[in-house]
Amino acid sequence: MVSEERRIDLRGIREERIFIKVASCKTQPHLENTTFSCSTIDVSSTGMRLSVVESIPSETQLELWVEIKGIPGKFLLQGKIRWSMPRGEEYICGIELDDTDEDSDIIDWQDLFV
Repeated sequence: MVSEERRIDLRGIREERIFIKVASCKTQPHLENTTFSCSTIDVSSTGMRLSVVESIPSETQLELWVEIKGIPGKFLLQGKIRWSMPRGEEYICGIELDDTDEDSDIIDWQDLFV
């Protein structure tokens, strides 16, 4: 199997507990407004990989509440699932963060990686 690296930014391995809420899911609308607890595998200024217990399809729009150990407060971010694959009893998802939403904490989030 050939792996195609598509990451724009370097990611730091970081396991943090976060909450995601499905904002929009065209292929499985019953998931909308559902909140999941999950954990990060790695994070960057523009995205992250998550480990979740539920299969969530690509292109699903999410709201993410992220709390980083050692940093006060929480970050409210918006993002989209770009890919998802099973791993054991869980699923690994690649999230692309939306940097255009003025109501999110994306600027403060990106400042963590400068």
